[in-house]
Amino acid sequence: MKYLLLCLIPLGILTGCYSTNITGYWSAVDQPEKKYKKILVLGLMKDSLMRQRMELHIAGDLHELGYVAVTASDEFDALAFTRTEDRDALLQFSEKGIDAVLTIVLLDQRTEGFFLPGSMYHLLTSYYSSLYYGLYAPDWYREGVKYAWETSFYDIASGSRLYAVQTTTFDPQSIEKLSHEYGKVVVKCMQQHKVIRRQR
Repeated sequence: MKYLLLCLIPLGILTGCYSTNITGYWSAVDQPEKKYKKILVLGLMKDSLMRQRMELHIAGDLHELGYVAVTASDEFDALAFTRTEDRDALLQFSEKGIDAVLTIVLLDQRTEGFFLPGSMYHLLTSYYSSLYYGLYAPDWYREGVKYAWETSFYDIASGSRLYAVQTTTFDPQSIEKLSHEYGKVVVKCMQQHKVIRRQR
């Protein structure tokens, strides 16, 4: 799969260095204009609370566009897709009237150090050790969690992936704020690339 790399443009900056950025996307060449009746939002991550909130916010954003969107947390139990073939999962989706699936995958999660903008340490970190300044300039040094995500959109009838977008989020204040901003960014990106449209 080939991704189109984009400039890292902050789409939302909250207190401190919290931001979500689109880092790349992929789109199928020939996407059919199809009106989906029911979209399942499926989070794939270990943290059950994060999964529920991420699913709920994206489902809500899709609902605002006129789609019927449901979450995997509400529709399926935690072991619904274990030890099953792909066709079995597709059958489960079809039985519930689901004709599209949007997945949220947490690719990576790590803690990174940074210096607050406006300090000389922020300007010098390319040349000097972060560890050194972390010890001698603690008032300007912070650590935050960086998340790397991938969201994909699948058509159940064909079993094919139509779209994928990768993003990063740095130092969210809470799971709730992370989920809210992520949903807005991803759904807007899908609209811009005409994967989904406002329903009449």
